[in-house]
Amino acid sequence: MNTEYILQAKTRDSVGTATSKKIRRDKGIPAVVYGDIKNSNIVLDANEVAKQVKDSGFYSNVIKLTLGKETIDVILKDLQRDPRKSNITHMDFFAVDKNKAVIVNVPIRFINEDTCVGVKMGGGMISHIQSELEVSCLPKDIPENITVDIAELEIGHSVHLSEIKIPANVVLASPVDDEHDSPVVSCYEPKAEKVQVEAAPAEAEASEGGDKADPATAEPKKEESK
Repeated sequence: MNTEYILQAKTRDSVGTATSKKIRRDKGIPAVVYGDIKNSNIVLDANEVAKQVKDSGFYSNVIKLTLGKETIDVILKDLQRDPRKSNITHMDFFAVDKNKAVIVNVPIRFINEDTCVGVKMGGGMISHIQSELEVSCLPKDIPENITVDIAELEIGHSVHLSEIKIPANVVLASPVDDEHDSPVVSCYEPKAEKVQVEAAPAEAEASEGGDKADPATAEPKKEESK
């Protein structure tokens, strides 16, 4: 069962850089709601948002946005962060109709990686080629994740889109055929690392300047007769 996400919001009349900065100083997050409703500029509580975004399901599931006496079903469309502090600086929400299909990105949950045939028997490594899938479904049917079991994945092989079991009432947003059946995860053989052995000091000297005679044992040069 999907977790229920609820956010309290307040409307804001003023927009612009100065207003957004003030909202952030007051521990708020400026946001906007658009879709099959009148676009609304809103303010969210930064602490409340920080708690909920820790859950990966928040990014793909329906969120109940309470705005005054009205509750709107929305999905998160965009989230911006301060690159220096990682604080959320702005959010975009899309209002959804419970009777209309929506397109969302759902995270992939890979299982049995450690016991995978290619890893356990062949010493292979797992490569996650895709971390989420774009699907279409009614808001109530949005899955928290899509499970991909790779227990039988052999080294040198991949799991493709056509091999993934999609939950009921959910379809991939883009059709899959022979030309568009991209890999999602693969098991590959790691390349052997070449260890370069450093030459011994004597060998290094010889390689740099050739054989050098010891001044103490070198024979004196004979003077040429005039």
